[in-house]
Amino acid sequence: MTLGTLCVSVEAQKTTTFRTLEQQYGDGYVARRQNGVNPVSETWRVQTPMMAWDQCQTLENELITLGAGSFEWMPPNETVNKRWVLDPPEWNWVISTGDLASLSFTLRRWYS
Repeated sequence: MTLGTLCVSVEAQKTTTFRTLEQQYGDGYVARRQNGVNPVSETWRVQTPMMAWDQCQTLENELITLGAGSFEWMPPNETVNKRWVLDPPEWNWVISTGDLASLSFTLRRWYS
């Protein structure tokens, strides 16, 4: 498994927010509009399925190599690759019995 072919477990969670700007005037009137060219913000809290320890280590090395960069990934039930960054740049190991482990981290949609 690599970041480009990332498979997520059922514990994965998607959060979508819409950025807006709001201005309240003295007479009580409130104006609201979208903020920016790409106002939809998407994040995925990802946990990989359990895999062999060495596969987890390989994926962790890829995260380290990626650093602050972005990569392409197609989220579940979508048909288009999007760009993503690791945000915050951290991950957690979930260690199971035997030689199995998984990684969990958060991805944020990156508009470049």
